[in-house]
Amino acid sequence: MSNYFTAVVRTDLVTRVEAWLRERGSSPSEEHVERIGPDTTLVVVSAGISDCLAPGRFFRGTAMSPEHGAIAYGPRGWAALPDEARRDPHGVAGTFVLVEWDAAQVVVRRDLTGSVGLAWTSGDGITAASDSLLLLVDLRRWLGLPVTQNTEHLLARAFPNNKGAQQPCEETFVQEVSYAAAGRGLRIPLDTLRGEQDGARLTDRLLDAEVDEVATLRAAAAFVVRTMTALVRAPHVDVRLSFSGGYDSRVLLGGALRGGVLAELPVAVVDRDAGHAPDVVAARGVADRYGLVLGDGTRRSKGDELRPDALGTLASTTLGFYDTVFLEPVVQRGAVGLNGIGAGLLKGGWGWRSISELLPDAEKFVAERAALRAQSAKGVRAAGGEPGWADASELLYAAFRNGIHGAGVSIAVTMTTLRPLDQVALARLGHARVDGRSPRERREAALLYGAQPSRMTGLLALMDPELATLPYETPQKALSPGLVAERLAAAGGPLTPSEIDQPVALLGSPSDVPAGPSQLGLGAARHVGFHGPFQGPELLDLARRGAESVEDAQARLVYEGLLRKADQHVVRRGVEPRYAGPSLGKLLALAMIAGP
Repeated sequence: MSNYFTAVVRTDLVTRVEAWLRERGSSPSEEHVERIGPDTTLVVVSAGISDCLAPGRFFRGTAMSPEHGAIAYGPRGWAALPDEARRDPHGVAGTFVLVEWDAAQVVVRRDLTGSVGLAWTSGDGITAASDSLLLLVDLRRWLGLPVTQNTEHLLARAFPNNKGAQQPCEETFVQEVSYAAAGRGLRIPLDTLRGEQDGARLTDRLLDAEVDEVATLRAAAAFVVRTMTALVRAPHVDVRLSFSGGYDSRVLLGGALRGGVLAELPVAVVDRDAGHAPDVVAARGVADRYGLVLGDGTRRSKGDELRPDALGTLASTTLGFYDTVFLEPVVQRGAVGLNGIGAGLLKGGWGWRSISELLPDAEKFVAERAALRAQSAKGVRAAGGEPGWADASELLYAAFRNGIHGAGVSIAVTMTTLRPLDQVALARLGHARVDGRSPRERREAALLYGAQPSRMTGLLALMDPELATLPYETPQKALSPGLVAERLAAAGGPLTPSEIDQPVALLGSPSDVPAGPSQLGLGAARHVGFHGPFQGPELLDLARRGAESVEDAQARLVYEGLLRKADQHVVRRGVEPRYAGPSLGKLLALAMIAGP
């Protein structure tokens, strides 16, 4: 990222927008400018834009449709998907952005779980959308439009755990910039040029459909097997599995095992503790059993390598929406990374509880907690739920964390990463009631499928019962052979050849998808002082600038505390920025927003 920037502009503003593009170093080869109405011009900016365009359409990324047994790369792949999938792009998973236009409107959509950020801002004669907060703020300043800090959001994002480490709702650090919940997009009518929400809310997709537990688990497991088989066997596709030894990535490993391709699958393990971390020990135990060589997932072919300006890429991408300060250092166009994130849609990520239970009263972080509770309530309502519901925490997780957390550390430099468990059918099953009541009846007291113990066991058992019972990183996660056998029987027994013999269809090619940020994004980052490598002291200088930019007195005290914490981790202890906690990312975001 910025993987994309688009603006619908009244004609009298076009020269000012074009002047901004030139001033920030945007390359004309990365721009598409088209007159789409008598007084309206469309601007789209992306690296490799010529590989993303079709008449009336810009598509960049990877679409995944378990319902249709297909994975689509780039515009060719998208066009080859069944009409039913393309008619409801909000319902398609993956990692993609889609902009379509005609004589009446422009619509901006992205994958179902929100892996690609979608934020927008409007002013007189213009609406702009992007996955980059920086670009939207910088454009507003260029046009002389106000940029106002959102104090409640600042306080909420300062809460010291992953509940505040990304967007909690449709509001952002800047009052004039909005963010779309997962499953939703943006519509811009040409007669008003004002952005409007587009697409069904998550609850409309999850709560009211009939759910068959056995059919859902078997179809989801079969899709994982078929996906792993297709990707590993596909010629000229470099694939790598990020493996932690836990339930989620173990399902994907099991898919390769069940499909007979495990020996051909490169498997990567992140080792921060010289092989002593519990998850690495568990991963090595699995590797020893199946004869795997664990490494960094080195690709099987070289391809096009991109070594991005790390700090500039971060500033032009997820910074401000997601607080992890990390980027893949080397990326190849068309390389396919696989991870198990998405399982939280079934088993939950935050404990299946109301927002007040998720953020209970406590003596510490009183202001931050109150603000995050208020913002999270807005986020749950944006997903179509109520903050008192028993699954409010998981609606919030699905709407604002699951997608960006799954893609956040790589999406700035690749849009071909896949999460085969990112399936809406699994989310429906997780949110299904098991108390016999109708979906919305007294949902604050609902008993829900995903809240029951060991909900990943069925998927693991369908892959390979022995794999499911091998040791995990903690004894509490252990699955006994008896439990695994019980869940396998309840799921209808082992998968049959007819369920898994047909690999998913790979439409288009991963090499069709451009990799890396636009020159516009990097230029805007340079303008605000974000360029070059990650270095502790330099990062702290920027972080200090972020703390000093906070206007509200109470919020400034809070962010000064975050600055001390970031200094202790990054400078005094020498901790890598990625592992220094989210404090640094929040401060850098504020420095970026503050401008040069």
